[in-house]
Amino acid sequence: MPITGLPNAGKSTLMNAFCGTRLSIISDKPQTTRNNILGILNAADFQAVFVDTPGFLHSRNLFEKSMENAIRRAAGEEGDVCILIVEPGLPPESKIPLFQPLKNIRCPLYLVVNKLDKEKSPERVKEATDFYSAMLPVSKVFNISALSGTGVKELRLAIKEALPEHPAYYPQDQLTDRWERFYAAEIIREQIFKIYSQEVPYSSAVEIEYFSETKGRSDEVHAVVHVSREGQKPIIIGKAGRSIKELRERSQKAIVAFLGRPVELHLRVKVTPGWQDNMQFLREIGFYDKK
Repeated sequence: MPITGLPNAGKSTLMNAFCGTRLSIISDKPQTTRNNILGILNAADFQAVFVDTPGFLHSRNLFEKSMENAIRRAAGEEGDVCILIVEPGLPPESKIPLFQPLKNIRCPLYLVVNKLDKEKSPERVKEATDFYSAMLPVSKVFNISALSGTGVKELRLAIKEALPEHPAYYPQDQLTDRWERFYAAEIIREQIFKIYSQEVPYSSAVEIEYFSETKGRSDEVHAVVHVSREGQKPIIIGKAGRSIKELRERSQKAIVAFLGRPVELHLRVKVTPGWQDNMQFLREIGFYDKK
């Protein structure tokens, strides 16, 4: 079941809360998620499969078009429930057309008003509920804080009740359909969002060139941080290499925590001009199917 909404509404935080682990990277910057990421909630008596999607957007290049396509695919697929997560209050007027695909959705649409840990005004929560319920075929409404967990248990119970009887699609010990090298790249990208500012995180892409797992030794991971302009490379590297050293150390620590085993991470930076509109490059790093 897809989790959809505008950038920074809390989609990734909600899926991580459902699944009990960090499957989607999180930052306080919008548009952090770039792929559809599948998360599997395995409970004693049911299995629910969620899809964390990129935030709704107007695409400006091939890269963003792939994100837009990912959103449409997730919202258009047959599912048991579609979750729309929103913030209290009204969305910006320019963003309202982005909700258009949900008007014709075929499965129940659950409206989830998030960030109650920050919002102290019941009027703004009601404002969001009334607005989206009038525009879209909302089946149920939930008020939650994905960050603190308030209301998540009730939402999870409602999702369980909406699931049809069916054999589990995935083994009970499986949490996602993504490979470890995908998560290594995502973790590095998460640290880029945390360390760097302005346009650098949005102009960066991470490619895993080499991922080796050898029994009795640390995993060896070689990654490339691609940037779109020459002037961004020294920003990633930093004075005397301090920034890329911090990026490598923080990323390596996070990858070790995620995998649960020792990892030796190697990073380099490469200028790949206009990678956002380079179809061959986008396919190589996992956007658009290779043909």
